[in-house]
Amino acid sequence: MLSVSTGNFQELLAMFASALGCGLLIGLERERSKQRENQHSFAGLRSFAVCALLGAMCFLLGPAVGITGAIIVGGIVVLSLKNQPEDPGITTELAFVMTYFIGAMCLWNAPLAAGLSVFLTVILMAKRSMHSIAGKWITEAEFRDGLFLLALILIALPLTPNTPLWGAVLNPYVILKLLSLILAVQSLAHIAKRLLSSKNAMILSAVASGFVSSTATIASLGMEVRAGRADAKANAGAALMSCVATLLQLLIIVAGVSMLWLKTIILPTIIAAVILACCAYWLLRTAAPAEQMMQTDTRMFSLKEAGIIALSLTLIQAGVYGLNLWLGDAGLIAGTLLASLFEIHAAMATVVIQGTPADQAVFWAFILGLGAHAAAKSVNALLTGGWKFFLAFAPVQFFHMAVLIALLWWTVKM
Repeated sequence: MLSVSTGNFQELLAMFASALGCGLLIGLERERSKQRENQHSFAGLRSFAVCALLGAMCFLLGPAVGITGAIIVGGIVVLSLKNQPEDPGITTELAFVMTYFIGAMCLWNAPLAAGLSVFLTVILMAKRSMHSIAGKWITEAEFRDGLFLLALILIALPLTPNTPLWGAVLNPYVILKLLSLILAVQSLAHIAKRLLSSKNAMILSAVASGFVSSTATIASLGMEVRAGRADAKANAGAALMSCVATLLQLLIIVAGVSMLWLKTIILPTIIAAVILACCAYWLLRTAAPAEQMMQTDTRMFSLKEAGIIALSLTLIQAGVYGLNLWLGDAGLIAGTLLASLFEIHAAMATVVIQGTPADQAVFWAFILGLGAHAAAKSVNALLTGGWKFFLAFAPVQFFHMAVLIALLWWTVKM
């Protein structure tokens, strides 16, 4: 605690200057708001500046004086509310009280106080936008879906036991987490479509969700095609964009495990990713315009479809684990093929740890794992989206993977 008798003048001047700046910033916004909306508020530019300085001065003199000053400021706010019964809003009054404590905070942490003042000013400025979003932009269905998703993530997920029911699989926490991720992916895609043009939104949301789970993203996009809510080419392009994220994430994971493997795969992987991105963009450009598609569903996600995807992926994982138990020590290649059907990154990380690209068994496990994962994604597209989605997705998926495997073979064997 800094006192007047021991503090130096320059430090005190800097603290009061910080408090004054915070108060002026908040007060300037309130002053402009009064003039813009033709309101008669009890506090403006000068009042907020004085309030911030008062907070710094009172707490500088001691906790008792600081608390007394806070009571006085609270009393002023109460009197103001009583004298303005026609104005039910209390935003300015609450900001006035907060400004007092922001001024006091300048004594201990001026950068934090400045950050809070900027944050408060942004909230005050965003009045119309926030009211518009809450009252007009968000539909009733979206509001209910958002509450459900928050309850699932913040309440249900922490309370779910994190213990596998069979070996390392069938973990209730992991299953619920996967369901939450799928719902979040669907929600982000829905919001992106509201904010951006349809194709740009699909590209952005697909790449972002691909870093979470490309397999789940492909299944979710396929379900939209099967339900008639999306064009098969457009969603196939978005699904392929999510596979670009898979390749980038593969590079990141391999870089953390083996630099030798990274040097081997980086150029072939980048070339394959560029091919994939170009083909995906071409599919999105040649797809039917968004306005021709059915846009009647305003919900953020489909719980039924997300549940089907999560259940399917869980059953695949359990099946892979069961086959591994049944095969026993069948070898590195068989185990990698099985693991790649569900999650390529874990399988490839396991392979890279086993040896170098010069080891024949390890190299075969790597390239066969890539091929198996491409096949698994194509089957996923067929089962969830039907033949149109599969025929738009699978050829590009197999082509880019064939290029990647061929380049890897040439890099290692030549």
